[in-house]
Amino acid sequence: MILSQVNISRRDAVQAGLRDGYAWHEGIWQAFPGHDGLHRQFLFRVDSRGAGFQVYVLSPVEPTVPRWGRWRSKAVKPSFLKHKSYRFQMKANPTLRQSSSRKRVGLCDEGKLRGWMVRKAKQHGFALEEEFLIVGAPTQEVFAKKQGGRRGKHIAVDFQGVLAVEDRAAFGNAFAHGIGSAKAFGFGLLMLQPLA
Repeated sequence: MILSQVNISRRDAVQAGLRDGYAWHEGIWQAFPGHDGLHRQFLFRVDSRGAGFQVYVLSPVEPTVPRWGRWRSKAVKPSFLKHKSYRFQMKANPTLRQSSSRKRVGLCDEGKLRGWMVRKAKQHGFALEEEFLIVGAPTQEVFAKKQGGRRGKHIAVDFQGVLAVEDRAAFGNAFAHGIGSAKAFGFGLLMLQPLA
């Protein structure tokens, strides 16, 4: 896997049309020419940083740097995923599918959000040290698709804490493919820092 860090000023982001999660997704596609029409293989996260944005992109191939932002990329060594525990951060779109309508609804209650994160951890091969789990305040992120002008919104929640790996294969899959829904809009990338 390749992890890229991208820095871009707000002015340059506006000029590049990077205004919401859908636009960031389209902009990052520019870094992977020849992949149009194929399934998205990258994960990304956009953080507001002072006068600009810091973006992280995880991909299976080296990106071709587009005309916007300052990109720095490095390979993720296989040994990086072999630690027993990590400090983690993840911006997620926590949802629950309603049994009657089968529609996904965003979660906002802290207790339900904690339960969602604990369930996702178990599904993806790791356990949380729940006393260290920090659940950020839910916020709404609105997006508009160019084709048809359809508008939508996601609930964004930032989770931070400490995890212990229990199933190495499932954990590696979660790192490579993300956790939760709306990954094409900048959710689900598991940011990790190994702990001794």
